Amino acid sequence: MAVQEFEGKLKEIFTKAADQLPEVRTWRKVYQFVLEDGGEFYIEISEGQIKVVEGRHPSPIATLTTTSEVLNRILNGEEDAMKAFMAKRLKITGNVLDTVNLKKLIDAGLGKEV
Repeated sequence: MAVQEFEGKLKEIFTKAADQLPEVRTWRKVYQFVLEDGGEFYIEISEGQIKVVEGRHPSPIATLTTTSEVLNRILNGEEDAMKAFMAKRLKITGNVLDTVNLKKLIDAGLGKEV
């Protein structure tokens, strides 16, 4: 899956989540994604906006490494990120605890209870 396809899904999730979790509008966070099957991008959340940028950020809060398929399933609500992490289908380096905030954002954007 191309970065542009993830970008659309992430922006949709962020928009829906911002209604349920107003605090995301105050975040200043960067999460790096490394796709094992090719490609890197990061999401930058600041000033109530989300930007999806291809490439590598110099200082992300955390780096999440997985395959396009697993990330796609997480973003579509077909797989729980925590379960993917526990099953080693999702690796996290950096501030692992802060990725709980990212999970909350995704869950809220998917309409799940947070």
